[in-house]
Amino acid sequence: MMAIQKVVHIITRLDRGGSAQNTMLTALGHDRSHFEPVVITGQAGRWDAQGGHIATIGNLQLLEKESIQYHMMASLVRHISPLADLRALWHLVRLLREEQPHIVHTHTSKAGVLGRLAAWITGVPVIVHTPHGHVFYGHFGSIFSWVFLQIERALAWITDVLIALTAAEKAEHLEGGVGWADRFAVIPSGIDIDRFKQVRKAGKVMPEWFDCPPDAIIIGSIGWLTDIKGHRFLVDAVARLKQEHPHLHLVILGSGGQYEALLHQARSAGISQSVHLVGHREDVERALAGMDGFVLPSLNEGMGRALIEAMAAGLPVIASRVGGIPALIEDEKNGLLVPAGDSLALAVAVRRILSDPLWAHTLGQNAMQSIGTAYGVPAMVRAIESIYRGGAVGYA
Repeated sequence: MMAIQKVVHIITRLDRGGSAQNTMLTALGHDRSHFEPVVITGQAGRWDAQGGHIATIGNLQLLEKESIQYHMMASLVRHISPLADLRALWHLVRLLREEQPHIVHTHTSKAGVLGRLAAWITGVPVIVHTPHGHVFYGHFGSIFSWVFLQIERALAWITDVLIALTAAEKAEHLEGGVGWADRFAVIPSGIDIDRFKQVRKAGKVMPEWFDCPPDAIIIGSIGWLTDIKGHRFLVDAVARLKQEHPHLHLVILGSGGQYEALLHQARSAGISQSVHLVGHREDVERALAGMDGFVLPSLNEGMGRALIEAMAAGLPVIASRVGGIPALIEDEKNGLLVPAGDSLALAVAVRRILSDPLWAHTLGQNAMQSIGTAYGVPAMVRAIESIYRGGAVGYA
C-alpha cells in the first residue's frame, strides 16, 4: 500500500480567480488516503480584484474546515519586488524544509518561479507546475515578456511535469522553447458541471442586481477588470450596436483597476445607462441565468473558466481566438471566435446572435453538450494525482 504523500501547493493569490479556484478544487478534492495537501499562499492584502481579501479569507476557512494546513506569506506578492521576492524565496525554502513534502505543485508565474526554485534548493523529489496560461505576451512590454520567457525556459530544467490547461497552451510553451513534449500534461480546469447545466432550466431569469429593465437583452461577461481581459473592446462593440438594438445592455461581473476607465468609456460613448459593472459576485449561476449571450474578449487566456461555465449553462458564447480558447470553441458550431482586440469583429458577432435567436439557442445547446465529464472536478483531480504517481504525462 502506497504511503501518504505530502503535496504542497504554492500560489501567489488565493482569491476567486480561475487559477485560485483550480488550486482550491485540487487541494480540496485530493484523495486523502493517498495525499496530504498543504497550501502556501500570499497574505490577504488590499487588492479588490477577484474577491480580494474577502475571497482569500473565505478560501482559507474552507481549508480549515477540511483540516488542510496552510501558510500565508506577506512577502509572496504578485508584482515584481526584488526585496520581497528574495524574502519570499527564503521563507519558502524554510517552510519546505519544515514540511518535507514529496511533491511541490506551483501555480501561476510568480509562485511558479519562487516555488520551484525553493523546491529545487530543498531537494523535493517531484516538482510540478501549472502556469494557468502564460505571460509571454499581452501582460507586459516586450522586454519583460522576453525576460519571463528566458526564466521559464531555465526553470523547465528543474520541473518534472508542466500541466497545461489546453493543448494550445502546451503548444505555445513548446514553440517558445519552454519544456519538452514528454514532460507536459494537458488537464482541463475542472468545474461543477451539473451545477452549471441546471442554471437555465427555468429559462432566462434576470437577477434584480443587474439593474436592467425587464425587456433588456443582456450580453454578459465575467472576469477581472484589467487590460488583459479586453473589456474595453466589448464596451465599444456594444456602443456600435446600441442604436440598432436599443434594448441591448452589457453586464460585466468582476472587480479591478479598470472599473473607472470602463465607466468613463461608457459615458463618453453615450451608453452609460446600458453598461452595468456589478462587481464581484459569488452567485455566478444567477448571472448566467439572466444573460442572453456571453462574451470573453480576452487578449490572452489560458483556458477561461468563466467561458466553460457559460458554455455548460447553454449560453451562446463569443470569445477571442487566443490561448486555449480555440480548443473549446469550434467556430459557428458551439460558439463564435473573433480576433482579439477587434471591437468591430465583436460587434458583428454579437449582431449575429441577436439577429437570429433560434440559431443562437442552437449554438448554446451545442456548447452545453461539448462540455463533458473531462471538464469536471473529479476528472481533473484524478488526472493530477495520476501525474503525481508518475502516470502517463500525455493525458488530454
